[in-house]
This record gives sequence, C-alpha cells and structure tokens, in this order.
Amino acid sequence: MQSEDYLHALETMGRILLLTPLLVALAHLIFIGFENEPKLGPEAGFSTGLMIAAGLFTLIYAAILRFREGLRKG
Repeated sequence: MQSEDYLHALETMGRILLLTPLLVALAHLIFIGFENEPKLGPEAGFSTGLMIAAGLFTLIYAAILRFREGLRKG
C-alpha cells in the first residue's frame, strides 16, 4: 500500500511539472495577446523546457516502477 501512495505522488508531481509551463504560456498568450514583440526572453523557454523534461522523466520513472511492481505481483 505504501508503494501505491508513492507512485501516485510521483505521477501527480510529474503531471504538475508537465502542465504548469503549458498553462503559464497559455495565460501569457491570453493576457499579452498576439503581438509581434516577444515579452519573454530565451531564458523563459529554456526553463520551460527543463520543467517539461523533468515532468516527462518523472512520469516515465513512475511508469517503470509501476510495471516492475506489476511483474513482482504477477
């Protein structure tokens, strides 16, 4: 049971890391509009990429752990 809670927490953290930059970018587009002048620098894109990568790797890690747990039970 403790393992199941751990995996659920990992999945939740991965989803948060994956969706947060996308929601912030969407809000930025809505509030700023579709102007030609970018308001964010390249640093924002780099940090967004890192957060999305961390979210993907966390979800992949949780999937591998869930698969290994399934093999042990089966």
